[in-house]
Amino acid sequence: MKDPVALCADAVAGWHSAWLAALGLRSAADADAWHALDQAPHIYFSAITLRSDTPAEAVADAAGAVCDSWQNVDLERLGFRDWRHEPWFLCAPSEPSDDETAAELEIVRVATAQEVEELEAVSVRGFGNEDHTIEPGTIHPPAILDEPRMVLWLGRVEGKPVGAAMSYRTDEAVGIFGVTTIASARRRGYGSALTRAAMLVDSGLPSVLAPSPEGEGLYRRLGFEQVGELRIWSPRPASRATS
Repeated sequence: MKDPVALCADAVAGWHSAWLAALGLRSAADADAWHALDQAPHIYFSAITLRSDTPAEAVADAAGAVCDSWQNVDLERLGFRDWRHEPWFLCAPSEPSDDETAAELEIVRVATAQEVEELEAVSVRGFGNEDHTIEPGTIHPPAILDEPRMVLWLGRVEGKPVGAAMSYRTDEAVGIFGVTTIASARRRGYGSALTRAAMLVDSGLPSVLAPSPEGEGLYRRLGFEQVGELRIWSPRPASRATS
């Protein structure tokens, strides 16, 4: 199997490319790194290293956060700060198991612009708080439906959205992204059920993700194991302006 961290980095780069294209923004990749060529919403990286030996100069011109996939580049001298570390997780290909989805949870494979808008809204509420709102299409526009490698999943209870997840399929792995449930619907197995749906979009491929600290236990129970760790570099505007 390819270097597990490379599987993770490739999936993150593909997911970013797809969303930026849906937003009408440009990106590009070479052997060393993926780059956003236009200013993107803050939830997206500006650069992602794609090789363990990517030189720092390959991502030094990033306008926003840099995903240092192997923690092998030093951007501090170039005006960035070491902001955050997250583990890379991988789960070997799996076959569907007995359905453990809570009976009240409906999992919908998103297929319409209205459902994309519903997913975007519940994602904002899940990652922020339940009062958060967003102008539709600001970060997750309906144009994503034109990308066959991306599959969006919406969780509903009694017809109301409570959670979301995303799958992005590369040739070698399924990247799992954006798994969230709103605060009032947590600890009921909804996040696990949405993750399983996303993993099984192609059960012949391993699944990869970068969990939050809160989600690590959930993913370990689903069979994920840590295969590396990424570092996020954040630019220091003041220092870069004077460099």
